[in-house]
Amino acid sequence: MRAHVLTRGWRRQDDYTFFPAPPEDRWWERYGEYVDFDYPSLLVEADGVSWRAYLGGLTTSREDVTGTPIRLSLALAGDCGPGRETDWAARLVEEHVHGQGRGDEAGAAVEKGALGALDQVFDEAAVAALFAGPPEPGAGADDLVDTAVRGHADTADTAVRGPGGTAVRGPADTAGNRSPVDRSPAQSPSTPTGSWVAGIGGAEAREAFVGHAGALLNGTVTGRALVLNSLHDPDALPRPAPGEHLVVLADAPEERFGRTPVAIGGKVSGRPPAAPVDSRLVWAALAVGVAIVLVRCARRRSASPQRDT
Repeated sequence: MRAHVLTRGWRRQDDYTFFPAPPEDRWWERYGEYVDFDYPSLLVEADGVSWRAYLGGLTTSREDVTGTPIRLSLALAGDCGPGRETDWAARLVEEHVHGQGRGDEAGAAVEKGALGALDQVFDEAAVAALFAGPPEPGAGADDLVDTAVRGHADTADTAVRGPGGTAVRGPADTAGNRSPVDRSPAQSPSTPTGSWVAGIGGAEAREAFVGHAGALLNGTVTGRALVLNSLHDPDALPRPAPGEHLVVLADAPEERFGRTPVAIGGKVSGRPPAAPVDSRLVWAALAVGVAIVLVRCARRRSASPQRDT
């Protein structure tokens, strides 16, 4: 898996920077029409062979010198299929989506789970070392990401196996606690089978989204899973390509996007319907316009000088 981490340090001069280096292809910026990258967002794309994901605006426990909460963003890319890195990415997606949907307090770092572990790895000292110059062996951004991935894998294995390594059944064995990669996309009678859109506030829609994102990472489905925070017009949705499975959660007011998934291709517009126009009013307006033109022509004739015969 390839990872690029965007964050800043405590000092004023340590502004937001990509580590270990700026990515060559900032593909997520093509969604600028739908996303304000200063706020939480999520983009996942997969073609069945490889996947890429952008998790923007992740909360941390750090603040800069002015007391402003610091955020962290991840640009990830990997090969589709089961694995600890794919599992970690899927868990980040799940926690990020549910955190936004529940309206978790902005700037309040997640203390548990994959997001919490990531925040602990990229603590103030580790980030300061990244800004200080070439990192020590094992302290680079790639190393820190790998530490977070391994920590998540060890925690998941301990939960399933137990402290002594004995296989046990417990909360980690339930469908709700398995990795999103291992779950089938959640479908209910109200969830369209194809591409759909819903507001992020609906728990059912979030579960279906997480399942779809997991299938994308696993390579069993091709398409996209997008959380868009600047999508205010249902008629301005990105459209699925032929054969693509596109799922969108809109981080927007519920009066625009309801909690229940709606098919993108045949969705009802969020705009109020235009009022019907009475044809008699149209003809009356045309008649008045014609009358005004005739009166003006008559006045011009009467005002023009008469020629001598």
